[in-house]
Amino acid sequence: MDMKPIIYPFLGAILYHSAAFAQLESPLPRPEEQQVVDAQTDGLCQSLQPILSAAAKSTVHIWAGKRLLAYGTVIGDGHKILTKWSEISRAPENLVLTTARDNSGLAARVAGVYEDDDLAVLETTGSALTPVQWSEEIPKLGAFLAAPQPNGRLAAFGVVSVQERNLRDSDLAYLGVIGTMEFTGPGVKIQEVATDSGAATAGLKPGNIILKVGNRPISGLLELKNALAGKSPGATVSLLVQTHDGEKTFSILLGKRPSLPNYPGDRLRQMEHMGGPLSQVRDAFTRVIQSDMRPQPEQIGGPVVDLKGKVVGISMARADRTRSFIMPSAAVKNLLRTPPHDPAVAQVRRSARTPAFSGRRQAPQQGLQNPGDEERIRRHILDMQRLMDHMLEEMDGLEPNR
Repeated sequence: MDMKPIIYPFLGAILYHSAAFAQLESPLPRPEEQQVVDAQTDGLCQSLQPILSAAAKSTVHIWAGKRLLAYGTVIGDGHKILTKWSEISRAPENLVLTTARDNSGLAARVAGVYEDDDLAVLETTGSALTPVQWSEEIPKLGAFLAAPQPNGRLAAFGVVSVQERNLRDSDLAYLGVIGTMEFTGPGVKIQEVATDSGAATAGLKPGNIILKVGNRPISGLLELKNALAGKSPGATVSLLVQTHDGEKTFSILLGKRPSLPNYPGDRLRQMEHMGGPLSQVRDAFTRVIQSDMRPQPEQIGGPVVDLKGKVVGISMARADRTRSFIMPSAAVKNLLRTPPHDPAVAQVRRSARTPAFSGRRQAPQQGLQNPGDEERIRRHILDMQRLMDHMLEEMDGLEPNR
């Protein structure tokens, strides 16, 4: 059954009213306005239940005592569950699963851990649960997604805001330049060149203007980021650059993105938490889709479906008020083909920062030996870069496909 004619009016109405409330000076809507939104939300949830029903049968709650830790996705022969490692690691010896059909609880143990991806595999005994049916269909930009609760009701919904990408800095290519934000001409005017970067080795200088990456004209910082997306460390790119001697072509060997310490300011931390509680581990994933879904941290780990009810991935993290991450089904299947780590020695990695977009600008690592005012200025610069990351990501989501 095609649910789009039923679902879209509800989605449109709710999104419209949500946008309207965002413009209000008062933080709370009037009672009659709230009733309208609540009624439409209930209607949306009821409309979505048919497409959530199959995936809901493969969704479980994971408890430690009376505390809900996470959701889980049933895999394999029905006796294994994939879930969020950092959320269940606080009580790995006392885990209980509940489903819509069995609310009494099934004991579970941690069988293995994928530390780099912050996922764990649980095992349970007894009757087999319903394993998930993966779909490797890739959701398009702007496609609606939904996450079910085990009872078949809606846990969260949203749209794809950024297509699949790698958030791990060490896996991303590094050009080694910072562009001038005030430059209004064509291209990107270089403000700084990082020491020992590919750009520095090739001879790029502050004041040079990057006009093209390969045959692709560059109109600004966002376009430069898009042109480098998908490049890996060790790759070589050709840049057409305006220098003081005229236009020249440079061959740049891309390096690995350097790791920078994280010094979040109070205001930035408040902004990141404006939308509610966040996942403990929410960055450095290697293959994720970004969405504006807003699940709670304890709702992470379950399947995510498209409007056809196909399971296109699992929820990985609530990153901030506008972003959550989903590992696509193909990436999950590839991961499960590799052996997990022994849970007895597995560690929980910590998020060093909120995720940055794949073309994130980095400050050159030089002149940082002395503490004091210089270190304070560096912290401010890093905070400003992180804020710019957020802004450029949202702009990227609004740009039409090229």
